[in-house]
Amino acid sequence: MKNLVIIGGKSPDSFPVWAGRYGTIIAADSGYDTAKRLGIVPDIVVGDFDSTSLSDELKAMGYKPCPRDKDDTDAALAIKESGGEYDLLGGGEGRLDHTLSLLATFRTLAPPSLWFMHADTIKLAVGRVEFSAPVDTDISIFALNESVVTTHGLKWDMDHAVLSQFFLSQSNRTASESVVIDADKPVFLRFFPSGYSAVHWKC
Repeated sequence: MKNLVIIGGKSPDSFPVWAGRYGTIIAADSGYDTAKRLGIVPDIVVGDFDSTSLSDELKAMGYKPCPRDKDDTDAALAIKESGGEYDLLGGGEGRLDHTLSLLATFRTLAPPSLWFMHADTIKLAVGRVEFSAPVDTDISIFALNESVVTTHGLKWDMDHAVLSQFFLSQSNRTASESVVIDADKPVFLRFFPSGYSAVHWKC
């Protein structure tokens, strides 16, 4: 069973599918505020508590903040605690340096299987993925490091295109209801939350 990591930054307005779906729920710093707003009770809370508005509550529960001056970010601490297979909640539309740091963490530790934010839902894809979705569903594809990608069923299909940190398929969209994406290394598929809810995955 996967674990759930909750971090700061913008998150969905609701998250009704969490109950019973995850083995361990880990909140990082202000991710605890997000968890509480969504009615989620974390099993573990980590971080230096410099951004949560509920530090007194956490300390009363027995949690001790780690030093603010540390090598790992709060998000990295939570990801390490997850053991490697996890979904991520939060992290959207925040500071650019936090976003870049998070992407760097995905490269050195493990990326999330699914990443839920306020304006984005992101799925990790490795190898071949097939899905059906309404025509004109928005999708962007970007690589964690570098990946050779071929697609069928998009408005702007790719044939062995090399995606990297500097080249991505941004604001693409589906041209047919059936889409196939082949990637030799992990890539992220980004959807609007409403678009992702209409996707049906075949594999």
